[in-house]
Amino acid sequence: MQRPIERERALTDRRGRSVRKSAADVDRDDRRVKRTTRALIQALVHLSIEKGYSAITVQDLLDRADVGRSTFYAHYRGKDDLVIRSFERMLEGLDRRMGPEPGRLAPVRELFEHVGGFNAFHRAMTRGGMLDRLFRAGTATLAKTIAARLPAASPLPPDMAAHALAGAVFSMLRHWIDTGGPRSPAEMDRIFHALVGQALVRPANRSS
Repeated sequence: MQRPIERERALTDRRGRSVRKSAADVDRDDRRVKRTTRALIQALVHLSIEKGYSAITVQDLLDRADVGRSTFYAHYRGKDDLVIRSFERMLEGLDRRMGPEPGRLAPVRELFEHVGGFNAFHRAMTRGGMLDRLFRAGTATLAKTIAARLPAASPLPPDMAAHALAGAVFSMLRHWIDTGGPRSPAEMDRIFHALVGQALVRPANRSS
């Protein structure tokens, strides 16, 4: 454990000046990171549609988004990491916006609405071989948020049930994309939660 004087030195530079960030500095840094990420994602979407995901280089993204190479690699390992982590954050955001809505375990309607607004981009992800990777990462992320919403009285192991239900969401989403989205996001949400209701009902005790 650091001694008090060592902790004090850790918070100062070589000239003894404080390097502790104020709340305003932290907030400003957060806003800067969000702007950078937003610019990179917009560049990725447009370039994927224009030239295909596989053909995009990191330098293409940096040039389009006007972001420095050191800034990019301070946050992401490469373009795949950018896509996957952004998708995970998007799912977490959809879950937060859904809030504690009774009877719903996952923001299915919100997810389908979002994906439906980016059809060309998701087709580019499919051609670039990234859609399956995105959906695997999405399943893991959604399983965590579903597990937190499962009823305590569920007869199923929470971790297994949550992962199975998250996998069902993305299986339905893949089918929906492949078939051109014939049903509305609201209807897909209703279908998913109807299936959930059937899966989580405790089987009645049967006499042998």
